[in-house]
Amino acid sequence: MKHFFTLIAAAMTFMVSGWSQTVVDIVVDSEDHTVLEAAVVEAGLVETLQGEGPFTVFAPTDAAFTALLTALGVEAADLLGLPQLGDILTYHVAGVEAMSTDLSDGQMVTTVNGQDVTISIMGDTVMINGSATVTVANIDATNGVVHVIDAVLVPAIINGCTDMMACNYSLVANTDDGSCVLPGDMCDDGDDATVNDMVGEDCMCAGIPATVVDIVVNSDDHTLLEAAVGAANLVDALSAEGPFTVFAPTDAAITALVEALEITAEDLLALPNLGEILQYHVVAGAAMSGDLSDGQEIETLLGENVTVTIDMDMNVFINDAQVTVADIEAGNGVVHVIDAVLLPPAPVTTTVVDIIVNSEDHTLLEAAVIEAGLVEALSAEGPFTVFAPTDAAITALIEALEITAEDLLALPNLGDILQYHVVAGAAMSGDLTDGQEIETLLGSNVTVTINAEGVFINDAQVTVADIEADNGVVHVIDAVLLPPTPDSINEATSAWNVMPNPAKDVVTLTGVNPAATLALLDMTGRTVREFAQGTTVLTVGDLTPGTYMLTVNDGRNLELKKIMVQ
Repeated sequence: MKHFFTLIAAAMTFMVSGWSQTVVDIVVDSEDHTVLEAAVVEAGLVETLQGEGPFTVFAPTDAAFTALLTALGVEAADLLGLPQLGDILTYHVAGVEAMSTDLSDGQMVTTVNGQDVTISIMGDTVMINGSATVTVANIDATNGVVHVIDAVLVPAIINGCTDMMACNYSLVANTDDGSCVLPGDMCDDGDDATVNDMVGEDCMCAGIPATVVDIVVNSDDHTLLEAAVGAANLVDALSAEGPFTVFAPTDAAITALVEALEITAEDLLALPNLGEILQYHVVAGAAMSGDLSDGQEIETLLGENVTVTIDMDMNVFINDAQVTVADIEAGNGVVHVIDAVLLPPAPVTTTVVDIIVNSEDHTLLEAAVIEAGLVEALSAEGPFTVFAPTDAAITALIEALEITAEDLLALPNLGDILQYHVVAGAAMSGDLTDGQEIETLLGSNVTVTINAEGVFINDAQVTVADIEADNGVVHVIDAVLLPPTPDSINEATSAWNVMPNPAKDVVTLTGVNPAATLALLDMTGRTVREFAQGTTVLTVGDLTPGTYMLTVNDGRNLELKKIMVQ
C-alpha cells in the first residue's frame, strides 16, 4: 500500500492548524477550495458539516470546479445558483470516517446524497467514480476526514428541468422532474393587487393591475386623475367587473386645462359635473388599440360618443387628444394614456318652444308664439305645460272666423290666447284627473275631462300626450282654447249691439251691416251656427247654456261679441 503512505505524507503538508478542525474548517482554511467553501455556504451545509459526524469529504479543488464550469460554459455564480447544489455537494460526503487505509479497489461508498461512489485503486492512484483522482488523502478533522480530489463528482441521477428553453433549466440535471417553468406559464407574484400573474420573457413572475383604478393609482403621471376619480366617487364603479376602457389624461393634460380655465385644481375637483366629465373618458368594454379604426364612434358611459382618428403616421387620437401610451391592461379592462382632457359636448337643451318649432303640425302655433313675443318666456327654466293646437285646429278657427292667418296673428290679445294654453308646472298625462281645474298663465282655468273617448282640455281633445322637454311637457290638442273672460277677447267697439245678453231664447242685433256674415262659435273655436246676411234676430234657446262668441264680418273688419246663453 505504498500509495497510501505517499498520500498521508502529502496530507501532512496540507494541514494548517492541528486536530481541532472540522471538515468545514479544513475547506475554509484551504486556498485551493474557495469555490467549494462558497458552495457549502450557499447550500446551507456549514452547520451540518460542523456537526458530530463522522464525515468523509471528497473535496474538489478550485481547479476542479473551474474545469466543470468551462465544460458547462457558465460562471461560478451560475453553479452556486443551481437548485441541485446541495445534492451535488452531499454526493461528495459519506456519513462515515473512511481513511485511506479503509478504502479498497471496487469498494462502494454510500454518500449522504443516497447514491454510491465507486473506489478504484490502481497502483499508487486512488480514483473516485473513475473520473476524480485523490491528490491529497487523510486530512484528519475532529469530525471526520477530508480527501482532496481533482474533479467534481456528478451524481448519476440529478433531478431537475432539462428543457433548455425553460427559466429554471438545470445545467447538471440528467433526469427531468417536471419542474420546468416556461415564459407564459401562470404563476403567483405574491401581490394581491395584481391578477393574471404570468412568467414573462425575462423569467420574472408578474401580473397586471387588478383594476383600471389601480393603474391610475400606481402611475406617477396621473395623480390629478386619481384625485378626480376619488372626488367624483367613481372608485368603486371603476373597480367593478367591467370591462372598461379608460382614456386617462396625464397630470400635464389636466394642468393645461386648469390653466386655460384660469381656475385651481381644487376648483376643478369641486365642479358639479366632474363625474360627467370623467364618465366621458370611460367606455364600457375593453377596446384595445387593435380594435380601433379611423372615424370610429365609441359611446362613453356618459352616453355621448368620442371619435377615433388614426392619421397617416398611425398616430391615434380620441377627439383631439393623442394616445401617448396604449394598451395598459388591467384585470377589468384597459387604459390608454392621452395628452389632453376630453370635454363632453355641451348638453342640448330642448324647450317646449323647440318641440313646437320642430313639429311639422305646429307651424301656425310657432308663428303665433313668435308674433306674441313669447319665445324667450317659454324657453326659460319653467317648467311649463303647453296645450298645443295643431295647424288644422288653428285653420279651423280661422275659417270659422272668416279671417286670414295674418289677421289672427295681428289680434291684440294674441298673447292672452296663447297664455291660456300654458300652465306653470309640468303636468304629465298621469297627473291629470277628470274634472280637474288647472290655472293657466293667463290666470283663468282650463277644465280636464277624462272619459271613454279620451282626455279633453275644455272641449279640445288631447291627441298626443307627454312630449317631454327639458323645461316642461307638451300635449297636442285638436282645437284652439279661447279664454272665457271678456277681457281676453278683443270685442268690437262699434255701434252695433246684442240684446238681451245674457239671453234665453233669442237675441236681437242692432246696427249691424246688412251685408255682414254672422256666425256663432263655442269657446273652442268651433262654429255651432251660421246666419244669413241681414239676420237681426238670432235663435239661441236650443243651444247648450254657456258662453259663445258672435262674429260679424263685413269683408273689411272682423268684430266679436261674447254672448251668454242661459
